[in-house]
Amino acid sequence: MRRPAQAALLLSIVALAPAAAPPSPLYAPGRYQVDSGATKVHFRVKALVGGYEGDFVSPDGAVTIDPARPDRAAVDIIFPVEKLTTGDASTDAMLKGDSFFAMAQFPTIRFTAQNAPLARSDAPTPIAGELTMHGQTRPVTLSVRLVGTTPDEAPGLSTLHFVGAMSVERSQFGMGFGRPFVSDKVDLGIDAIFSRAPL
Repeated sequence: MRRPAQAALLLSIVALAPAAAPPSPLYAPGRYQVDSGATKVHFRVKALVGGYEGDFVSPDGAVTIDPARPDRAAVDIIFPVEKLTTGDASTDAMLKGDSFFAMAQFPTIRFTAQNAPLARSDAPTPIAGELTMHGQTRPVTLSVRLVGTTPDEAPGLSTLHFVGAMSVERSQFGMGFGRPFVSDKVDLGIDAIFSRAPL
């Protein structure tokens, strides 16, 4: 068979072959509700002797991806101070009291980001946002990595798992009590799961 005939045959085979379906996007546009029971932020603060650590749990909020901007997300997550736990009732009461979080006056901690890049699995993604704590709002940067995604049984739904980290200086939020015996720096470790809501 001559070359022109071979080329014509190859082109006809390609034309008749079914087109490969495009891969489904990892982040489909929509609202991803935080899994309140599976998401927590672990905090650790060093002290002159020992330190303090515990968890913020039972958050509310979501990550929302607008179809018009599929490469960016809006984040709005709220943690109730009441759910703060260290495993020790007296320490919990101290942290929730007026010297630190002043829970009666400032009952929630909130993180928001309006123009967040979508986190990747191969490297941490910096997300610039705002943290509101103890009545003070400050810019922060959260480093996030996508751990994985698990399709749900229902079509079009998925569960996204993230881990992240950042550090804050508590004095910037009006909580300088106990320095220098208790460190100003607070290290935060995030473990979060979000489930895509039906459209």
